[in-house]
Amino acid sequence: MIPNRFKTGLVTLSAALAITLSSCGDAMTYSDYQEKEEDAIEGFIKSKNISVAGSMPETDGEWLNGDGKEIYYLYPSGKAKGLYYHQIKLGEGDLVPQDNWIAYVRYVGYSLENGNMIYNCTAQYAPDPQCFRLNSKAYEATFGIGFQQAVKNMRVGGKCRAIIPFDIGNSNNVTIKGNSTSDAGDYRTMYYEIELVGLE
Repeated sequence: MIPNRFKTGLVTLSAALAITLSSCGDAMTYSDYQEKEEDAIEGFIKSKNISVAGSMPETDGEWLNGDGKEIYYLYPSGKAKGLYYHQIKLGEGDLVPQDNWIAYVRYVGYSLENGNMIYNCTAQYAPDPQCFRLNSKAYEATFGIGFQQAVKNMRVGGKCRAIIPFDIGNSNNVTIKGNSTSDAGDYRTMYYEIELVGLE
């Protein structure tokens, strides 16, 4: 039998715990964000009539299936896990982008969830393309590993579209248009259109 003084303490503790849990109930966990992101990606793929493949097509140019759907290659493992990559144009030449090379790119980035433009580095807003050093360990780089892996699949002059989950997204990037920032902590899933302008 529990003494009354302990019962009172347990009731008080239970009430405090209930208040604490209810106040934390609105805060989303990492798992909640992942689930929300998976739903957003699934909805986007369905709405855009996209076909997802587990192996990368070997043809050049835009990847389409027999029904005219865009094929997005989903990286199944490794550092680019979760990257959905669609090739519009491979580009020309034999130069394959490597770590420590400087890549010059133009791109437009949209929030996958609401379709808002977040980044715009087209010629209309930036006379010069953006440049960055490729680095496969760039978990917290301005251009995250998902973006970099997309670039590494292209050749100069190549174009692609990519869905990049927040785990492999940008850590911090200033937009060309709007001058707002994004960071990995806000769990932003991005959809990009990228052009590889040059390499050195």
